[in-house]
Amino acid sequence: MITSAEEFKRYVESEIEDENAKAFDPAPDEVWFDVLLKYPELSRDVVYNHTISVDVLERLCLCDDMHVRWEIAIKRRINRAIFEQLARDKSIIIRHRIACNPKAAARKRIALKSNRA
Repeated sequence: MITSAEEFKRYVESEIEDENAKAFDPAPDEVWFDVLLKYPELSRDVVYNHTISVDVLERLCLCDDMHVRWEIAIKRRINRAIFEQLARDKSIIIRHRIACNPKAAARKRIALKSNRA
């Protein structure tokens, strides 16, 4: 288990394969929030960790990095708040991706279609 933002950063930046793989270990939400606060440039690395909670995904939705929002939009375990946030995204690419999410109900796709920002 990852116990600090600094530990996660060390794993991500490590050139040792075994250490680098530890970046995919679980961590408490407080650690993820600390990573995002101290090292916002590691947002992509955080979103690639499949153990992050929906609360962390909600925070990542606010990220300026379109690649981070894209990764969230393809995840199956997003909640309604995340869906609605990404459905109103400034990028048409993200709005399209969230519309293609397998969990997006047909009625939500219709709402996206008519909600061109």
